[in-house]
Amino acid sequence: MTTKEDRIRELERELRRHRELYYNGTPEITDAEFDALEDELRRLDPESPVLAEVGASPRSGKGFSVAGLPLKRHKIPMGSLEKIEEDRLDAWAEKAGPLFLVQEKLDGISLEVEYEKGRIIDAITRGDGLVGEVVTHNAVAFKNVKTALDVPFTGSVRGEVILRLSVFEERFVGEDFANPRNTVSGTVRKRHGDRSLGAHLEVLFYDVAAEGRDFETESEKMDFVEKELGLALAVTYRRQDAAGIRAIYREYQGTPEEPGKRFRLDYEIDGLVIRADAIAKQRELGSVRNRPRFAMAYKFPSTGRETVLVAVEWSLGIGARVTPVARLEPVEVGGVTVSNATLHNSDYVEALGVREGDLVLVERKGDVIPQVVRVVESRGGRKPEPPAECPSCSGPLEVSGKHLRCPNRDCPGKSYGDLMRWVYAMGIDALGEKWVGILIERGLVADPADLYRLSVEALVPLDRMGETLAAKVLRNIAESRSPSLDRFIAALNIPELSAQRAQVLMAAGYDTLEKLQAATVEDLAAVRGFGAVLAEKAVKGLAARRERIARLLEAGVTIRKAEAPAAASGPLAGKTFCFTGAVKALDPATGKPYARKK
Repeated sequence: MTTKEDRIRELERELRRHRELYYNGTPEITDAEFDALEDELRRLDPESPVLAEVGASPRSGKGFSVAGLPLKRHKIPMGSLEKIEEDRLDAWAEKAGPLFLVQEKLDGISLEVEYEKGRIIDAITRGDGLVGEVVTHNAVAFKNVKTALDVPFTGSVRGEVILRLSVFEERFVGEDFANPRNTVSGTVRKRHGDRSLGAHLEVLFYDVAAEGRDFETESEKMDFVEKELGLALAVTYRRQDAAGIRAIYREYQGTPEEPGKRFRLDYEIDGLVIRADAIAKQRELGSVRNRPRFAMAYKFPSTGRETVLVAVEWSLGIGARVTPVARLEPVEVGGVTVSNATLHNSDYVEALGVREGDLVLVERKGDVIPQVVRVVESRGGRKPEPPAECPSCSGPLEVSGKHLRCPNRDCPGKSYGDLMRWVYAMGIDALGEKWVGILIERGLVADPADLYRLSVEALVPLDRMGETLAAKVLRNIAESRSPSLDRFIAALNIPELSAQRAQVLMAAGYDTLEKLQAATVEDLAAVRGFGAVLAEKAVKGLAARRERIARLLEAGVTIRKAEAPAAASGPLAGKTFCFTGAVKALDPATGKPYARKK
């Protein structure tokens, strides 16, 4: 029989484990399920030290994290927030009010950016709230992070690193990233920075600590961040009373009949953050167990729902990848009826331990992408097995990392994948998966170039199309006629050439389509970040799509020229430097340290 003490210890272990998984971008449970475990521990043992912990411990010893990043202590701890429910709002507001600052609770990675006299010093992840990982080498590439401010500010600003859903769909789907938050976590904490990835992330700031400056209200702090420092704020509502908080919450949450604002955002949020506006009131209320009493998280209800997994089917999609799709008993999730959900790849299926007939929990990640997040009840059905043959051409599949891929260039199913990759990369939002399938089925398109030859007359006869929608589709297609080179390359559906890798090649001088097509394996292998294997695949991929490229250009697609970088100026322009320090490595020939000259 499990005792109360046994259950407390079990909950503490589970909460610590799930914090580590969440911090590293591989959560096993939903936010709502984590909150339920935390609430149970709070009922059983309100003084448990685990309730005062935030984030996850980044320490591994010798001043470095488990990810190999240097560690640094926060000047002011980055604690977490208590949740507040509707029935407690008035009582709390009476103590902390009368006025409040309300901000969107962004679902990304928290970041503290330190400045000294207007120059960036370090960027540090939240870590365990006291100590975080130094990720300055990555953060300098993020949107909204300035390496130099227009004012001699000394202090720190705090924000959330996010990835917009539209950017995730366009740039990262099919690149081994499960969702936007997973992408952010992996990119922020890369040991060796990748600016081509980091350039797609952005930071929205929500707090500031300024040396030598006192603020009277949160609203004043936000004005300072936005107007004096020139940094981008999280969406902020100033000087709200309790009624205003409720009105904002209703606007975001909506109703079953009319989904709210949160469902129309291009990034993920899971609630609102409410803080007492008066700094004097914040000092009066203080903190308990590393959690401020003057700030609360007003979270939205979970959109996860349980349903039965009927079957797992394997579908040929973008990048010639064969991926598992969950066929579900229809269930309403976040106001939308869901009957299919992603299972990402065979590793994900194996990790879930899911079987046909199981009761599973389905979420719309970011309230957009339905996915199976865990097994609620195992019912012993058939275990899904990855196929050995392509579901479209029946040819043998090959393993590529975590994925299965069809290597057959003539596979008829690749038309759909090629077209969907083009549609995603070009932002042709009016064409979804269903319409692309219909266009292929009716023989109207078989190749991306065919999209640019469509007409209103060809589209209107399609069931439920109509002239208005047809005109919108054609207008959307026309807007994609002049892509940048990196977007054009990514849209060609060459698995080895994502937009990020194309940008690396462009930075190395291959900044036109002609130069890329003329490049040899040896040329690309010499580019930093490209080895011989990747270079060979990229060259072969471009060669295999030479005819498609020609058809696209013939159909009127033109590639915008890359903007020339600004000319270097200043006292260091044109100079080359070599930085060295102590040489500790031993020369195997002599057994002594290398001479500096050598």
